[in-house]
Amino acid sequence: MKTRVLLQGLAICVVIWTVVFAAQAYFRSLRLTAESLESVVNEGEFVDWLEREGEPQPAEAREREKRIERVVAGMSKLEFAEGARARAMDLKHQLFSKLSPGEQALFVDLILKQLDPYLTAFDALPEERREKFLNKALKEAEVEFTPEQGTRFKELYDEGTREKIAVAGWREAMKGKSPDQIMEHLKLIEIAGELLQRIRIPKWEGRDRDE
Repeated sequence: MKTRVLLQGLAICVVIWTVVFAAQAYFRSLRLTAESLESVVNEGEFVDWLEREGEPQPAEAREREKRIERVVAGMSKLEFAEGARARAMDLKHQLFSKLSPGEQALFVDLILKQLDPYLTAFDALPEERREKFLNKALKEAEVEFTPEQGTRFKELYDEGTREKIAVAGWREAMKGKSPDQIMEHLKLIEIAGELLQRIRIPKWEGRDRDE
């Protein structure tokens, strides 16, 4: 009798753990990652538009726009570590390079709408605080990006550009810029947004006593 009860209990435990492991595997498969979004970007149907002229025909355009919106929505849901991985993989630029001019403008507009809370929070700061957060973001970029990317950022954010962003805010600094030019600023806007939200805690923050 005891043996049968023991075996039944063991069988129940096996069933429960099998269900648990299956559920974990299922939810892991649903979890958004930089790689899963990259696979969407690189799907065969999402053809590269660089060698084409003009814009997609209406039927194709609608499908491509849906895919663009899906990727952008996915990017907004990435956890902090996955968002950093997506930046390291240059995922936004991977997609941007595949788009027609009209789609590039749409993509940048969607990304900026996604980043609107960060832009609003940053631009609402006093000039001195904007300058401080910008410098922090640039310092974080040095940690996260490759030496080549770091060199490009130093070129992009020369003294004049940094002063303009600190004085006028990011929105004003972005006015009149093409989608290509705005794309160059997105990574730093994201990093500054993470610092503002305290999602990103710099390793060197303990040495920064004047915040």
